[in-house]
Amino acid sequence: MRKRLLFAVLCAALPVSAQPQSEADIEHSDFFIMGGALRGLSETTWTAQSGFIYRPDEKRWGLGFAYNNDGHLTNNHRDGLAAQGWYVLPLGERFELQLGTGPYATMNNTTIDGERLNDFRLGLMTSAALKWRFSPGGWYFRTQYNNTWVPGSFNSNAVLFGLGRDFTDTADSENPLGLNAQVSVWGGTSRTTQLGTQNSAAAYQLEAQYLLDSDHWWKPSGISVAFLSEGDTILAHRTGVPVQLWWSTAPDRFTFSFGAGPYVAYDGARDQELNLMGILSLRAAYRLAETRRHTLEAGFMYTRVASFYNRDQDIFMLGLRLGGRVGKR
Repeated sequence: MRKRLLFAVLCAALPVSAQPQSEADIEHSDFFIMGGALRGLSETTWTAQSGFIYRPDEKRWGLGFAYNNDGHLTNNHRDGLAAQGWYVLPLGERFELQLGTGPYATMNNTTIDGERLNDFRLGLMTSAALKWRFSPGGWYFRTQYNNTWVPGSFNSNAVLFGLGRDFTDTADSENPLGLNAQVSVWGGTSRTTQLGTQNSAAAYQLEAQYLLDSDHWWKPSGISVAFLSEGDTILAHRTGVPVQLWWSTAPDRFTFSFGAGPYVAYDGARDQELNLMGILSLRAAYRLAETRRHTLEAGFMYTRVASFYNRDQDIFMLGLRLGGRVGKR
């Protein structure tokens, strides 16, 4: 009896670092891409969505960001970006139920009172998803229902089907940030969402991002300052400086990020008028190489410029990013 008591006391006195790594050090994220059908304004059209959900530990709450396209209803070509809080409920080893809701920033190319507009509205997107993991490598099938409520615009219901993949990363507290900054260069094409005669323009961006020490899922993981040239589409010809807050999944071979913030730019199509706009971005990055102190990543970025004067822009770019080795954020 005394031996058992002594053994229990010794186990309780052991330092935490001597015990196995806790599940709280495991960070989860999943990326998905889907398509399906949408019902709104008594019509049916197609819809598509891509995004990711991040959970920093084994808790069931997470944060997700997604690009959503509401298809082409008559006189309504609406898309936008959603930020949702998610509740995750495992249903055995292969199935998982997810419930999410949050703000939905939409931009609708429509004609109102005879004028063609990029009508900006803020609404709510509520979702329910079922995942089926058919592969031990993390791949899964996803079925999702979306409901959008957008005051001043149309509401919709949609059913989508697609593929996704789970990513799991074990945070390493003994491997802190090597450098607190990342620099990147991006290049691609842009196009104004407004209908009319225009060109697809060449766009490029130079960016410096400072990484923030954040262990909470609702806090940003970085802040960036960049120089962006959107190119000349005829309808818009902007160059300026965007500042964005970023939320990212755990550092791993694949990393997904969402950024949002203000954007100040001159528009040559408006006699060099200075404009204060909004900018939102979704990124996917793949780690190409790493050393003791540096990482090199290749990435894809989709950016939407919300102009607030009917000259919104879609920008698609590929890029390279150099940064310090990142362990636990």
